Amino acid sequence: MNFYKGVLKIEENGNIYILMNYALRDIKNVELLKSAFPKLIFKQVASYIYTVQVPKESEQEFVRLQQVINFILEPTPFGLNVTNALEVSNISIFHNYPYGELRGRGVLIGFVDTGIDYTNTLFQNADGTTRIISIWDQTIQGNPPETYGYGSIYSQRDINAALQAEDPFSIVPSRDEIGHGTFLAGIAAGNDQTNIDGFAGGAPDSSIVMVKLRQVSARIRDYHMINKEVPAYQDTDILTGINYLLEVAYDLNRPIVICIGMGSNYGPHNGTEILEIFLQELSIAPNVITVIAAGNEANSGHHYRGEVALGMSEVVEINVGENESGFIMFMMTASVNRLRISIRSPLGQVIESIPILSQQDQTYSFNLERAIATVTYRYPSFLSGDEQIVIRLQNPTPGIWSLVILGEIIVDGVFHIWLPRRDFIENTTRFLRPDPNTTVQIPGTQRFSLIVGAYDYIDDSVYIASGRGPTPNGVIKPNIIAPGVNIQGPSPGGGFTTYTGTSAAAAITASACALLLQWAVVDKNSPYMNTVIATGILVKGARRQKNVMYPNNLEGYGRLDLQSSIADI
Repeated sequence: MNFYKGVLKIEENGNIYILMNYALRDIKNVELLKSAFPKLIFKQVASYIYTVQVPKESEQEFVRLQQVINFILEPTPFGLNVTNALEVSNISIFHNYPYGELRGRGVLIGFVDTGIDYTNTLFQNADGTTRIISIWDQTIQGNPPETYGYGSIYSQRDINAALQAEDPFSIVPSRDEIGHGTFLAGIAAGNDQTNIDGFAGGAPDSSIVMVKLRQVSARIRDYHMINKEVPAYQDTDILTGINYLLEVAYDLNRPIVICIGMGSNYGPHNGTEILEIFLQELSIAPNVITVIAAGNEANSGHHYRGEVALGMSEVVEINVGENESGFIMFMMTASVNRLRISIRSPLGQVIESIPILSQQDQTYSFNLERAIATVTYRYPSFLSGDEQIVIRLQNPTPGIWSLVILGEIIVDGVFHIWLPRRDFIENTTRFLRPDPNTTVQIPGTQRFSLIVGAYDYIDDSVYIASGRGPTPNGVIKPNIIAPGVNIQGPSPGGGFTTYTGTSAAAAITASACALLLQWAVVDKNSPYMNTVIATGILVKGARRQKNVMYPNNLEGYGRLDLQSSIADI
């Protein structure tokens, strides 16, 4: 949902600001804002990016802030994307390499995820001390980082004290109830030094920094109609989490790999979301490599690509499953086109040719059904200039719903529509004629981060759900694919489990990037390393199949091969 509330008349270079629950762009001098709104707490996150905390007693001041800024964007909900795999990627070969072993020594691997089971021996040294530098648990109040003002920080000293206590969680109460973060950290950086099972991740000598994300707010969950049992996180907390990882790395003067194993379908998929803008700028930061999972949406039936001629229409059919409480469809077309829509329900009720009223919610009830449709045209989009249409469907009748796309102004006529990611809606809610391409999830649709899809290292086949490119603006994604099917890793509380998904592939690739950072930065073989350079190195050395054209929508430039990549530098 967008709100446009006039123009703030303060002159300075255009900046981007992030609220705890909103994203703001083109606010000007923050010092003037602090003076004008003293009850609101403005804190800098990064260059031109701020958080704004809204204490309970200052809601009216926040309402007044909304009246003088020109853009507010609701947060976007994100969900989770979840050996021999290290051998086939030529990662473990470096663990005992005769010409200089690479095990991630001196490198940090950071995660923004579900937390970590810090009591697991995979994350401890041989003497029982922790390999975790710190945990920022956004869900526990008490000792927040100064910059952000929420959650609690647990330092390496805190964790070591907890590990020596009879009840560790009485000292450091942070837990990973879901297990996704523990799993990714284990396959990227785990190292069993007890010799019980000998498990080792791809970068077993690296250190770990974990941000445990808090769940998306109830208001955002309700707006997007996401079941309360489904893990969901918001982009503003992901952004501040990434920035915290950077602060830790800079304070310690150590290189860092940042692994992001979650994604969203809500947005234009062209690199213009706030989180993607931040990551794109971060891609040239020295000694930082960001690795992002492509998502598991290729076979979900949640993407539709269409093309409409001037004065003509195209019918898009969606099967709405039983027990579907509602969902949001996100549609976009290039700025050179202008489209209108009509909606038809399974019982034959029609909302004809909904007018284009820019940035206004238009709500319609279906008299014979419980369904309510709200349509919002964003024309032009503030961030990209294209046309975006958000269709929010509450209590939809099960059956076939139809969108009629009408071409008012047409140059190429191409449009895309995305349903929410698979765990946010019923499995049977899908397009009847979906397109498996252009299914890489946000924030993986910006140009410069390293985006990773998944394949099965047993039979060498591409994982059927692995997100495919290109982006709507023609960018090749994913960049590479890595093992991501039936990958073994740790469970919270001990023991092991297997995951399948592109987040596992991203964690394996993150470990390869940690070895690359050790080789380049710690061992001083290359003075310059960042995400853009690392992507080029891994793309050039990727293993490519015979008789397959590269790059392509499934594999990008091929399969991860660290040995070949380093050899080709």
